[in-house]
Amino acid sequence: MNIAEATRSRLVGAIGTMTPTDFSRDPGKHFTRNRKLPFQNLLLLKVSSAKGSLPEELRHFHLSKGFPPEEAPSKSSYIQQCGKLSEDAFPTLLHKFNDACSPPALLQGHQLIACDGSGFAFHSDWDWDAYVRGENGYFAVHLVALYDLISRKYIDAEIQAGRFKNEHEAICNLTDRQKSTNTKKILVADRGLGSYNFYLHAEGIGASYLVRITESRARSLLGKEQFAELGEPFDVTVTRHLVRHHRKSEYLHQDCLDDYRFISSSTQFDFLKHGESGEIPLTVRIVRVKIKEGVYEYLATNLGRAEFPILAIKEIYRLRWGIETSFRDLKHTLGAEKFRSRQREFVIQEIWSRMILYNFCMEIVNQVTLKKQGCKYVYCINIAQALKTCHEFLRACPHVRKSMDVIGWILKAEPCPVREGRNFPRKKKHQGAQSFNYR
Repeated sequence: MNIAEATRSRLVGAIGTMTPTDFSRDPGKHFTRNRKLPFQNLLLLKVSSAKGSLPEELRHFHLSKGFPPEEAPSKSSYIQQCGKLSEDAFPTLLHKFNDACSPPALLQGHQLIACDGSGFAFHSDWDWDAYVRGENGYFAVHLVALYDLISRKYIDAEIQAGRFKNEHEAICNLTDRQKSTNTKKILVADRGLGSYNFYLHAEGIGASYLVRITESRARSLLGKEQFAELGEPFDVTVTRHLVRHHRKSEYLHQDCLDDYRFISSSTQFDFLKHGESGEIPLTVRIVRVKIKEGVYEYLATNLGRAEFPILAIKEIYRLRWGIETSFRDLKHTLGAEKFRSRQREFVIQEIWSRMILYNFCMEIVNQVTLKKQGCKYVYCINIAQALKTCHEFLRACPHVRKSMDVIGWILKAEPCPVREGRNFPRKKKHQGAQSFNYR
């Protein structure tokens, strides 16, 4: 059995371990009758769907199965079947498939996990919880994901209504769910996600963290005087005592009151209530790295200086960009932003199914080795073309899959040169929902 077929068997096997009794809204009623779209076929259809309209995807799925036209379900029956799925059906499938695949690749004995969020706009006429206010208001859900930067696969995620998105709460919840695994982890996040709460949640599960912070946050951590005395690149470790009250007479370290940091009532903090006595020590390493002349970035971490010097810290944070490119491939290459529903619960199902599809494709791509070429640049696999090839393999009919050389087609695509040090300004523009009329 080749790599692609073995990976597909793992996905189908993971779906086969799930039963409607455990993953339906009403186990005693839903998925109990003989329908044209049973439970496991529904899951596979959701994962393997492309960017087309709903009738097109239903037709393609049943043609690939060899079913006659009269056995194909209608749009209405498909929507009714989707409404029977429980909220944890697709998250569970993601975890089951990941467990069945190859173990995560490590960097210096650590699993490198990026944490970040991305919005998905969709059409809705009534879901005001998902409405994002602004000059061009729109309906959206917000995805906060954990992404393995070395294995290039999604590990876990939370999807929130756009109006009530809370990345800080989501990232702490996701961090706590990583406690059960024994692998050492480094959680890498961009500025905006770093907080005392996140640092303590990461330390609580025995993980390390590396977070980009603003200059003002670095100055607050170090103190204005110490910050002014430091040189251009610096690497300093400080211990701060976190409190939620102003009763300085109760502080345990009266000789170093400047090391205390008060956390206001408006800031989320899960370890002390506002006004509660007590203090929590936090040791943070602050690193300032030079990007180019006159431009610096500040990083907060608890990684050891001996094992991870400044250059290693800088390289680990550079790898964080992998989650940004994964969002691009998830949305545009695999069509995660082209929804077939106006209901938020179905939109969330489609986002989860796209993440499972992405992991399926990357499980195959990770096992493909590109031959070295005597050229000016080092080349890598064209990920966009590889994702499309793996997706086409998953949704193909059996006799096409048997004759399809997935690895050959991946290697056939024109490879991409790796040009170190290149950077471009990010062009930010308003992203609206994809119209249903485009199909």
